[in-house]
Amino acid sequence: MAALGVFGSQNAAVDSDHLAGALVVTVSVIAMAEVARALRFLNIPLGAWFIIAPWLLGGATTGSTSTWNNVIVGVFLILLSLPRGRVRFQYGSWKPS
Repeated sequence: MAALGVFGSQNAAVDSDHLAGALVVTVSVIAMAEVARALRFLNIPLGAWFIIAPWLLGGATTGSTSTWNNVIVGVFLILLSLPRGRVRFQYGSWKPS
């Protein structure tokens, strides 16, 4: 979300980073609740978007630090969305995924 200030991205690339970054934060915070942790899988398409967005949108040039930052962030976001973790609590007869 800080691409404009840190990397000097412009136009659609900045807008995409702001919107997708806010969605990632929102989904991640909601998925922290054990009963809603399956929502973490919504971060996978957002991570894929971070990877392909610099090549589809204007404002981030290929080979720039902002482009590679998006790729690295996207890969980490996808990888960190996959681990399940241990279920610590049970909610009646319903078990979280």
